[in-house]
Amino acid sequence: MTNQNSSRTLPLVVSAVFLTLGLNGLWRDAQTPVTAQKALAETFPIPTEWELKGIPQGAPAATDSHSAIAEDTTGSVTGTVSLPFDERAQERSKFLLDLENRSATLTRKLRSEWQASQQDFESRLQGWVENRQVPEIKRDLSMPKPVTSVEDVSAPGRSKTKMERMIYPIVQMKGNGTVGSGVVVANEPGPEQNWYVWVVTAYHVVEEVRDFSNYDETVVDVHFFDVDLGRVSEDSCTGLEVVAYPEADLSLLRIECRQPWPYLADVAPEEVCEQLSVFDPVYAVGCPLGNQPIPTHGEISSQYKKVGDEVYWMVSAPTFFGNSGGGIFLSENGQLVGISSMIYTYGKRSPMVVPHMGLFVPLAQVRSWLRREGFVHLLGTSEGLPVTASGTDMSISEGESGSF
Repeated sequence: MTNQNSSRTLPLVVSAVFLTLGLNGLWRDAQTPVTAQKALAETFPIPTEWELKGIPQGAPAATDSHSAIAEDTTGSVTGTVSLPFDERAQERSKFLLDLENRSATLTRKLRSEWQASQQDFESRLQGWVENRQVPEIKRDLSMPKPVTSVEDVSAPGRSKTKMERMIYPIVQMKGNGTVGSGVVVANEPGPEQNWYVWVVTAYHVVEEVRDFSNYDETVVDVHFFDVDLGRVSEDSCTGLEVVAYPEADLSLLRIECRQPWPYLADVAPEEVCEQLSVFDPVYAVGCPLGNQPIPTHGEISSQYKKVGDEVYWMVSAPTFFGNSGGGIFLSENGQLVGISSMIYTYGKRSPMVVPHMGLFVPLAQVRSWLRREGFVHLLGTSEGLPVTASGTDMSISEGESGSF
């Protein structure tokens, strides 16, 4: 009986010993990492200004920097330690980061939209250029070739510029310290394959600039406009006075040249002259004070200004000394409608020039005079027969008379 109890007790004792040894090993394995963690926590310095969470409010401040660390029965650290931070700085950082992200997003969107808009604009512009019908502008910058007759200059369909109509036909006459102007109206074949160039001007200009050393005939120095230089030429030609009408302050000059002058004044037809009226816009073109031909703009301001026995018209375009003998042209088409005669002055002791009250001979009066003298064909009119210088019509016996 005793042997049986001993045999039963021995296995229980051995089991208890092994169980005790196993539990002890497990406890050592669990205790080792806790001890290591505790040693590491104790070697980490904790400044006094750190915030120690988990300490109740109102607890007394610890004198030892390590006393704020509490340990439970297992030796683990139960107090939470954290570094100090500024909540406003953190908010600003978050705001700036968000703003930077939004700015980058907006920049990408704007760049994409700008590129798309640029491509759309370029495509539309290209399509507009390809589809647009641009009218062909033809401008002949070369100078016209010299003409051989009056008919060539006034040929239908030929378009002339304002310079060709109103500036190039103006000539300048100098002599005896004075200056005047004239208007080229026609070309005619002359002797020995030369040409006659005909100029209408003011009688008093011819008398002032004439060569007084020649008593047999009246000659003057005439300067044409140099188209290539854009000014009056220094070379002079000799003009011969063929007929004159001192009462109306008119004179006709003939200049013998090797070539016809290609720039003739476009003389207004009679029906146009009959319809002229006050307020019609015109240009007065001449060589005032010896300058190049200068156009000034104005209107026909009066159709009746009596000087002596003659009736002149008045123009508001400014004129001055040297404009006499120049042309009055319609501003709309450049047609010649008159010849400048004189300028208006005020006062007897010290006369003052009134430049916007210039007087001119209307073209109807010029045409009547040339018709009586037998040169009306120079104005593009085939009517009229020659008359004597005194004004006696050579065709009176045939029942016809000139008009004036």
